[in-house]
Amino acid sequence: MTTDRAALDQRIRAAFIYTFALHDLARTRWRFTQHETTHGRPANQLHHNRDLLDDRARQVTMPNNDTLYSLAWLDLSAGPATLTVPDMGSRYYSVALMDAFTNNFACLGLRTNGPGAHVFVIAGPAHHASAPAGLPNGAVLARAPCNDVWLLARVLVDGPSDLPQVHALQEQMRLGTSAVPPARLQTTPDETRPAAYLALVNEALARNGVPAHEQEMVAGFADLGVRAGDLAAWDTLSPEIREAWTRLWPALRHELEHPPKGSLRRNGPRGSWLSGMDHIGNFGTDYLYRAYISLVGLGALERSEAIYASALTDGDGQPLDGAHCYRLHVPARMPVNAFWSLSMYEFAPDGRRFFTANPIQRYAIGDRTPGLTRNADGSLDLAIQCAPPAEGLANWLPAPKGRFAMALRYYHPQADLIEHRFVMPDTERVSA
Repeated sequence: MTTDRAALDQRIRAAFIYTFALHDLARTRWRFTQHETTHGRPANQLHHNRDLLDDRARQVTMPNNDTLYSLAWLDLSAGPATLTVPDMGSRYYSVALMDAFTNNFACLGLRTNGPGAHVFVIAGPAHHASAPAGLPNGAVLARAPCNDVWLLARVLVDGPSDLPQVHALQEQMRLGTSAVPPARLQTTPDETRPAAYLALVNEALARNGVPAHEQEMVAGFADLGVRAGDLAAWDTLSPEIREAWTRLWPALRHELEHPPKGSLRRNGPRGSWLSGMDHIGNFGTDYLYRAYISLVGLGALERSEAIYASALTDGDGQPLDGAHCYRLHVPARMPVNAFWSLSMYEFAPDGRRFFTANPIQRYAIGDRTPGLTRNADGSLDLAIQCAPPAEGLANWLPAPKGRFAMALRYYHPQADLIEHRFVMPDTERVSA
């Protein structure tokens, strides 16, 4: 390989890594609002998920069984959007607002805005100083850095019997937008071809712009086909650059399937619980980590709102497997101000993780699980195994027969957790 070829390959890799999250969110937006199977789910409208996810849910990897989602794909180019949220009482909820590059520019909810009903005005760059007429005093203005925004609300559900109450709250949520129809994406996503990839990237750049501090860098990608608004950039590239994109294409995305070196923080010196970097959800200039999270956990919240820790091994470093029985000791006082939840996942052939079928239809266990048996000091010992434990089902989280992973979600984490002082006990293998 010549030095020039190596340099070109490195530049294409940098351009791909920078643009991947932008492309992935635009692709997800198109699939939700414009794909032939999603009629009736247009942009600038609020859509509600009505059911808790179970082992049949196979669309999104690592789902949760704790909240219902309400979401909207906003186009703010013609004017601000207004979101009205009813009084949720003490129930956990959050409304994450993500820009076109998957950064959370705001997270609305109990933690940031306090209790009671709220009106939020979400304004794009051309309307930061304006707000729709007739808004009540106390309306909160959220300034979006771009026109395309993903609004993703989470509302806590305390089991199936609580669904009607949450449905009623969802029905009281209101979204008002400009009367101008939202702009549709012209490019049909096709992840198999770099030409289609560049077309969608360039359309998304034209819709949203490039942050000021990144404009010089992005301008340096122009000869590689990254040009805002140029949907036919591929046709004007040199044969050398087209050959390089085509040759590198299979490996570029494959690289993102593996966490970047140093991007997983271990729970203690030997801990098996792994969590993301401190800047997850607001990635700054860490474009590689941004791309990786976009692939494996699109829509990740900031750590101040929620921390997700995952475990694939026990405390001795051995893979978790349903052929064995495990015990997890949960301290009496978990460092959260909202709630915590432990979810169980089996592995699909492609490595994605989904809930596992089980006789008691329990996919997660946590501080809201009814009937838990606590120790004298208030702590819990959870049975993590495939077969029902002899001591009863109260503290049982069913595992699949083969390899599995667990995710521990902390909502509204306290300082000890945010600042890495809290160490969660490892899962202990208790059978041969």
